[in-house]
Amino acid sequence: MNLRCLLVLAVAGACGAVPLSGSAAEPLRLQDAIARAMAGNPTLVAEQAQLQAIQARAQREALPTPYTVGADLENVVGTGALSGLKSAETTLRIGRVLELGGKRQARESLGAAEIDQQQNQAESARIALASRTAERFIEVIADQHRLAFAQDRVKQAERTRREVATWVKAARNPESDLRAAEIAVAEAELEREHAEHELLSARMTLASSWGSLDPDFGEALGNFDALPAVEPFESLASKLPMTPEQRASLFEARTIEARRRVAEAAAKPDITVNLGVRRLDALDDQGLVLSVSMPLGNRKRSAYSVAEADAQLAALNARRDAQRYERHQELFERYQELGHARLEADSLRKSMIPKAEQAVAFTRRGFEAGNFSFLALTQAQRTLFELRERSTEALARYHTLLVEVERLTAVAQDATP
Repeated sequence: MNLRCLLVLAVAGACGAVPLSGSAAEPLRLQDAIARAMAGNPTLVAEQAQLQAIQARAQREALPTPYTVGADLENVVGTGALSGLKSAETTLRIGRVLELGGKRQARESLGAAEIDQQQNQAESARIALASRTAERFIEVIADQHRLAFAQDRVKQAERTRREVATWVKAARNPESDLRAAEIAVAEAELEREHAEHELLSARMTLASSWGSLDPDFGEALGNFDALPAVEPFESLASKLPMTPEQRASLFEARTIEARRRVAEAAAKPDITVNLGVRRLDALDDQGLVLSVSMPLGNRKRSAYSVAEADAQLAALNARRDAQRYERHQELFERYQELGHARLEADSLRKSMIPKAEQAVAFTRRGFEAGNFSFLALTQAQRTLFELRERSTEALARYHTLLVEVERLTAVAQDATP
């Protein structure tokens, strides 16, 4: 898979999340997840089958008109001189429609345009699948971090409960502190249970990307804390016209133009020619028969079809302009959010969380020395855990936004397996 910018999360080392106990499955990296999705997702199978169907239709429409054969039997089983088969006239003929006005070439062009359009649609499906798989992979990584924090929170709550129980027994703290500590343990255990089932759901969702009903992989590995740099906005915006999503309207326009040429070619009527041999039993002679026919009213029908194609092209051009503005605005919005998420993640990791850890350590020493209350220690711990959760959310948001930016700007060659 050459969708290069979607692989920024994948690294050789582990992300430091808690491994799944009892899991013998192999760890999973982003490259592996995307490769499995590309190989096993039914959506891509459907797109390939649709391409084969369009190719078959194009080959059928490019065939020349078929020959027809027929026979007529006249003047039989009549009355008088025409009774029996004495005066029968038997005609054997072969015929064909002679297409004029370049109709076959127009159909060939239409078939080629439809094939190109479907191939671009398949490219879009591959990019969408890679992006969706990457986003699901990020969610698994984030949930692994959340579970690790929840487990640490349970350990800290149990440690605090034991300390409070000791001080209550020594009559240094009131009984109410012990009950509050026990409530804190129960809350931490609930948070851990919630983190466990959230991780399980995320793993199931990721496995569905390659058509699996079970998460048949171990720990998801990725450098979650690394924030890859992003290109300047002007460089990203310059890729928008080359993305399969933007090029889709160009391929659709070519298809409509090809249909217009088919309609124009239909203005010139075809000629049906039949050549045959007629046998006259009454004279015991044979003769050649030639018939030529041509339909009327083709020009008017063709004009309506051409007008329809012109209107479709006008509508498509307007939608393409609207889509170009929307995608540019969407990219700008994601780019701004990306910068904010990076700033928040850096601030939390480099400044706020270290200070909160220092505050917890300082408050714990004071609590153990009897200088701080249980409430102060609980508040300091809660602040630290909330900042850790916020950091995880900021990191997940940055990586997800980066995937969205890459999806918006991924060009076709980046998505070719």
